[in-house]
This record gives sequence, structure tokens and C-alpha cells, in this order.
Amino acid sequence: MNSIEELVIPSTNLPTLKGGPTHVTHEVVHPAETEEENATYNQLMSVIKELVDEDFDINDITFKPMTGGVTNTLFKCSFVNNQGQKKTIIIRLYGKGSENFIDRKAESYIQFLLSGNGVGPKFYGTFKNGCIYGFVEGDQLELVDLDNPNILQLIAQETRKWHSLDLNLKKQPSLLIYLNTWIENVKTLLKTEKVDINVDYYIKETEEFVKFITTKYKHPRHINFCHNDLIPRNMIYNSGNDVVKYIDFEYSGYNYRGFDIGNFFCEFSGLDLDYTRYPKMNVQKEFINYYLSANGDQPTEEEIHELYIEANHFTLGSHLMWGFWGIVQNFNSTIEFDYIGYALKRFQQYDLVKKKVYNL
Repeated sequence: MNSIEELVIPSTNLPTLKGGPTHVTHEVVHPAETEEENATYNQLMSVIKELVDEDFDINDITFKPMTGGVTNTLFKCSFVNNQGQKKTIIIRLYGKGSENFIDRKAESYIQFLLSGNGVGPKFYGTFKNGCIYGFVEGDQLELVDLDNPNILQLIAQETRKWHSLDLNLKKQPSLLIYLNTWIENVKTLLKTEKVDINVDYYIKETEEFVKFITTKYKHPRHINFCHNDLIPRNMIYNSGNDVVKYIDFEYSGYNYRGFDIGNFFCEFSGLDLDYTRYPKMNVQKEFINYYLSANGDQPTEEEIHELYIEANHFTLGSHLMWGFWGIVQNFNSTIEFDYIGYALKRFQQYDLVKKKVYNL
């Protein structure tokens, strides 16, 4: 194999869907890009008028900025409709330059599908640089919640539910698409920019990794519909119903199930990448047992161990993918975050565990 391009043709055309997500052409200025007081909120109200199919007084809406994201800017918006019902919606302003590494057309289509299948919140539609969707009631998970066996089981069950979806999408592993797209972005950026990372080395490592997984994981059972970004803050726990639901689907799509699970294990380390938190084998196998049992099956020890190896193989893909993501983000995002430091730590962890993981 000479390059990743030989293995994947990036998907640009989406299936036709009757109706489809509603789109308006408004553009909303990011708060960090204007000195005009209330400019962003006034523009947000115009978008809400166009997309939110509720009867309410637009002047009564309240906006609350949400923090913690490293790609987008989020607002929680609340109002009471004319029937006296309290409604809450989320408005997401896409991160500046994020269209360079996220297919926003595909994302909105997937959000629309998930909403229609009852897996995601109501999707109201898109505007030029953002989208609006319903608020999922509950509490965002924190890293410490992953140590709770009940929460771990609920996450496993929701992951299996996602992996059982049959959506009208091309079953092409999104890991390969992201690696291909982001590496090409990095190559373009480094024609004029510099980073203190041996990018050529990690591109070659990625090619070897892709060759390995595309040879080993070819069975249809290995490809499922995946979230692809299972970090705690993308999980909402509703204590009343004792369920975990997922939010933020911008990276979602068909992919290797092992990536979704292996990436989740990597996310035990948090954004500060404290790998002492990476789950031990017994915790991983406990999660995998919950996952395989979610549809009423009784997995064997051999099946659990097989998926354990599969998931850990894909942790290598997680380190490589998010490493290249960090480089691209560093030169595009207006959010204050050490993207290069993050990328470097992901690549370093790849180097540290590569030999052990390949030998599983």
C-alpha cells in the first residue's frame, strides 16, 4: 500500500431523503469576533424565528452560553410557549474553520436521521454556520462517573443500541475518511506552517495501521453505526429514567465498532490525557460483557476477549486520528486550547503502547 487514498474514496454525495433537514441562509457572528453588544444574540433570535416551529414570544427567550467544548460554541436557549410549556433548545455555532475537517452536510443529515429514529433529540435545522436541536434532559457525565459500574453498564447498552441501528448511509468506515481528510489538511497546512511534531513519521505509521485493520477487520459485524466521540460530556445521564443518552453527533457515522469502544477507553484519560486513568483489563472486559449482553445474548469468555483485543487495536487509530485533528484545529480554531500539546501527547501515547497492542 502506497497511501491511505488507495483504501478510501471520501464520501461527498449523500442519499436523497424526502423532506430532509430544514436550512436557512442566515449567518451568526461568533461572540469573540464582534465588539457590538448583543449582536450574536440578535442574530440567534432571527435564526430561531425561522427554524423553531413553536408559538412563543421571541423577546422572552433566554440565552446561556455553554462551556467546555473544544470545537464549537454552544448556547442553551429557554422559553415558554403559548401553551405554557417550558422548552429548551441548543444552538451550536460551528467552530471557525471546522468545515475543513467536518462534513457539515453529512452531519446535519445524520442528525436528521437520528432524530427521526428516536435516538437523537429533535433536530430543528441548520443555518449557514450552525444548527439547532432539542435539549436532552439530564446531567452531563464527568470523568469520575466512568468509575460507576451502573453508569458503565448504561453506556455499554446505549453503545450497543447505536451499533444496532440500520440507517440509510454508506457503510464506509469513517475512521478511514477522517484519517485521509485530516492528513491531507495537515500536509496543506505544513506548506506554510511549522509544528514540532514528526508528521511524516506519523503519516507512515497511519498507513501501516490502516493496512493492518483493513486486512484484519473485514467482516460486516465489524462495521456498525458509531458515535465516534464518546467523551463523558457527550453523554447525558437521566436519573429519573436511569438511562444514558448521547449528544453531539458531528463525528458520527458508520465505522469500526472497535474504534467506538477503543476510543471510549481512551477517553477515560480526559482532555488532560492522564493515562493513569486508562481502564484496566478487568474494567474493559466488564464493559464489553455489558455491551455483548445488551441484546439478551450470553457472550462467552472467548467472545469477550476477542472484542477486547479488537477495541485495543483501534485505540491506536484513536491516538492517530485525534493527533492529526489537533494539528488541524491548532491553525483553525478560535477556542483557547493547547491543540498542539494535545496532538503531541496522543502521538506519544501511540508510540508508547504500539508494540504491546499490536502483539495482543
